Amino acid sequence: MATEEHTKPLVESIEKALTFSEIDLLSRSKWGSITFANAKNDLDRIFTILSHLALLPLEHLTDQAITQINTQLAEVIKHLEAIDSFDIEQANPQQVRENLVLGVHTQADLFYATATPWIPFLAYQKGDVSQNIEALTKSVQNAKSIVDDAKNDIEDTHLEIAGIITKAREASVAAGAAVFTQDFLRESKTLNSSAEKWLRATAFLALLTAIASGAMWYWVEAGLDNSQLLQKFGSKVAILAVLFTATLWCGRIYRALMHQSTTNKHRALSLQTFQAFSSAAADVQTKEAVLLETTKAIFSLSPSGYIDSKGGGSEQGIRIVEFAKSPAIVRTVDAASKTTSA
Repeated sequence: MATEEHTKPLVESIEKALTFSEIDLLSRSKWGSITFANAKNDLDRIFTILSHLALLPLEHLTDQAITQINTQLAEVIKHLEAIDSFDIEQANPQQVRENLVLGVHTQADLFYATATPWIPFLAYQKGDVSQNIEALTKSVQNAKSIVDDAKNDIEDTHLEIAGIITKAREASVAAGAAVFTQDFLRESKTLNSSAEKWLRATAFLALLTAIASGAMWYWVEAGLDNSQLLQKFGSKVAILAVLFTATLWCGRIYRALMHQSTTNKHRALSLQTFQAFSSAAADVQTKEAVLLETTKAIFSLSPSGYIDSKGGGSEQGIRIVEFAKSPAIVRTVDAASKTTSA
């Protein structure tokens, strides 16, 4: 049998917990539209167990059993006090309410599983055996059913949370790709605008070169000796060479800018294609294949027609794609997509 030093704290905890049954824990005017109606069944179960324990001879229990019940009851009282002191002026009161409701549900199940197995024995010791055994046996069965239902709910919730996390990861990857798509498009428009200015400069210099050539062809000075003729000819050639070189230089800058503009636009379209195929793909292998092809399309130097593509660009693009194909990089990309929502 339990000693008084063990039963007395339990009796005091039961009396303290039962005081909350005399106040309204479901809704209050100062809470507004926020209520704890979802916790009503769990609160009723808690107060029902407490009312039984308050009438039963707890001294027939062992010290260990009383300690377990009192420990679990202390957790229940903490949640009851938290509901009683709930304030809607705190940050995110709806989420706090949901956490409290879930906590009360969990503690009610644990308290039910801890206390109810002893209630039939205590009722037998007190008397009214046949009636109490029938009622309390049913309570134990209900407790087991509640625990099983709680396990099923936890498993269903776990699957739902896993699905939400997966969707969040996919959304974060799509959002990141969309950001880079806009960056490439914005850079392409900027380069295209600069290229138009250099095209106008090229056209102006070409026209100026043509006018200068025509003027020098028709402007002939008579009566010049060989040295003067050579001097005039050299000056005209120098002027035309400068104008022609400036025209070619502006034209090359225009071609380079248009090449960069076309390349960035091609990268933006590649990322858009990646988003479309990645969203439609159902398995990881397909998504990885799309990622590799997108990497190849972005980082390999595709000919734009504006500049000569000879050189090491093609080989460099192949090296980048081969680097992206390595298992370590694939795992790194997968890990980065998983931690983006964190």
